[in-house]
Amino acid sequence: MKKEARIISSAQKCLQILKYMANVNEELSLNELAEAMDVNKSTMHHYLSTLLLEEFITQNPKTKDYRIGPEAFKVGECYLRRDFPYDEMGKILRELHEKVDQSVYYFLRTDTKVSCILAKESPSRDSIHLDLGTAFPLHASASGKVFLAYIAKAERDHIFKQTGLPAYTEKTITDRNLLEKEIIQVRLQGYILSDGEYGDFREIAVPVVGFGDKIVGALSVIGFIEKLSDREIKEVVKHLTHYGHIMSDTVHNVVL
Repeated sequence: MKKEARIISSAQKCLQILKYMANVNEELSLNELAEAMDVNKSTMHHYLSTLLLEEFITQNPKTKDYRIGPEAFKVGECYLRRDFPYDEMGKILRELHEKVDQSVYYFLRTDTKVSCILAKESPSRDSIHLDLGTAFPLHASASGKVFLAYIAKAERDHIFKQTGLPAYTEKTITDRNLLEKEIIQVRLQGYILSDGEYGDFREIAVPVVGFGDKIVGALSVIGFIEKLSDREIKEVVKHLTHYGHIMSDTVHNVVL
């Protein structure tokens, strides 16, 4: 008779905590996690301390709340590597970066947000720098709006019922009708500009489509507002659109 493997309960609980945090995808307090996982606060503190030490979660220094960390992203990225031709995609990002001299990113949709999974950044302090795994809200980012444009309205309705349309800056679009007009522009012109809607930066993004013309990512150029002028944006759009098509050809067999 085959001997059953012994389950280590503490390891299992840590993994359950990570899965719960990934599903909620927002900062959670010690009390909220303890209640959700049916664990007393002292024990939960030990679990979180372990995950924090290994950087599977991070802690907000102001609120002391917790969220998913960079090591958890790295594990997920290894899973994604089965489908994505990362070497070729990285080469495309490098070529685009050389053309526009701005930080370049590739985003995937992660439920109600988009997350950065690839980057080619300018070394200058005057350039944008994002950690891999950095997430943007769908409605307040160019990369997010690209994904919104390629899903059904019913799905958008469901997302906004969950998240609402919170304002992150005075430029964030919080009116649903105005947002729908923005989303239509993605289909009409092939790109979208987000101008200071989530921070003091501009983001231009184009869709990357895979098998069956399904969207599998967003290719994005991000720069501080004062460093990315209207004239430069025209040049960026030209190169971004070109490399967006190349990226789509590269991932044409990917199914999400």
